[in-house]
Amino acid sequence: MMTTPKIGIIGAGNMGRIHARVLNSVRALVAVADQDLARAESEAKKYGVKAYKDYRTMLSEVDLDGVIISTPSSTHADIAKDIAKNFGNIKGVLIEKPLADTLEEAKKVAEALQDNGIIAVISHSEIYNPVLSRALSLIKSGDIGTPRSVIHDRRGFVQPERIPALGDVFVDIGVHDFDIMARISSGRARLYAQGNSEGGIFNAGTVMISFEDGTEHLFLLSRQYVGRRRNLDVSGTKGTLSLDLFAQIIKVQDLDQEPSADSRTIRLHEKGATIKVYGEPLGEVISDFLGCIESGEKPQVGLEDGIAALEIVEATRKSAKTGQVVEIEVRSRG
Repeated sequence: MMTTPKIGIIGAGNMGRIHARVLNSVRALVAVADQDLARAESEAKKYGVKAYKDYRTMLSEVDLDGVIISTPSSTHADIAKDIAKNFGNIKGVLIEKPLADTLEEAKKVAEALQDNGIIAVISHSEIYNPVLSRALSLIKSGDIGTPRSVIHDRRGFVQPERIPALGDVFVDIGVHDFDIMARISSGRARLYAQGNSEGGIFNAGTVMISFEDGTEHLFLLSRQYVGRRRNLDVSGTKGTLSLDLFAQIIKVQDLDQEPSADSRTIRLHEKGATIKVYGEPLGEVISDFLGCIESGEKPQVGLEDGIAALEIVEATRKSAKTGQVVEIEVRSRG
């Protein structure tokens, strides 16, 4: 019988605490490291594991199979490269989104991890959301025909003091929807973006991507919105699909139906607000991560997916800063 991989967490902030809870539930959590030792100790005490101020000390002293990097976005690359080059005992790394703060750094991280045979999972957790998987299956099976117009609506509120650690809105939350887009549409396209900055950092933005085949994707991204929206609306040649990622509801309506006709509604089992927002998709991310360490198989969201999303992020930043349309090539991730 194979034993559960032993995992350490680097970074005990908001996402680090959620990772710790999920890892503990499957008896995989062994240690927690954070530059704020008191924060690391607080989390470690909850689960009866070791706490460290320096992640390098944790990696040197604890026999770990894998590690989760849930630190500020700008630090992901340096930590991942350090692990790849100096800690050969580590079999796998789970990196909170984004893979890195820039495309250039992401490619360096990928090279370092691949050269040292370390499996990497990138936490584009929305891809692991079961309601999204069902929706993508419906789209691919032709239930609504060929997608022609897709609206991605991802809006909520983030405290201003957290924004510098998270990076701009395109890299922080946009990566989820850029990855989703690449599982629906691919090929040559034209991108135009506008952004609203706070303290020199884009905190809200609108992005339009028009593909040569006629399909258009519109992204509404904001961290200064009262409420919380995670919706996907897909209009196709035969019908429409509306997806609520929080409520886990999919509604499908045929194009030739009367507007007042009832739609086909698919409702996944509800598992509580916290679970719907973070727990279930993140649980699937961690399950994939542990499974990859055990089997050596390719993860559902890996380095190439992280790089592909950052290619869109870089183009979006360029357009938002210059006001110009940018030509891009979207690689299929489906």
